[in-house]
Amino acid sequence: MKLNNISLSFQFTVVTHSLNAVLLLGDAALNSLWFPWFRMCYFVIWTGVYVIFQWIVHACESIWWPYPILDLSLKYAPVWYLLVAFLHIPCYGIFALLVRLKQYVLWRWFPQS
Repeated sequence: MKLNNISLSFQFTVVTHSLNAVLLLGDAALNSLWFPWFRMCYFVIWTGVYVIFQWIVHACESIWWPYPILDLSLKYAPVWYLLVAFLHIPCYGIFALLVRLKQYVLWRWFPQS
């Protein structure tokens, strides 16, 4: 499918998500913020807001879905939504683990700071 003369393909999606992951990890590596577990709710809220926004947009206008498996007209769309929600949990856990690992390594290498 074409949108604004850009071919939106699987490769474009992979590149977009890979760039997002690199920027997120770069941000986490360069800042000194703590990542307490209660901040996981921000990830959950942001994901929920995005999904609700997409539902509203597609209810008002018949346009291309960025993720075809999440198209609400599909028979198993609720199952896909639940699966994607559960797949976010290990991603959030891995991110929190990486932040803790960074803090531990910096504490061990630079105990005076």
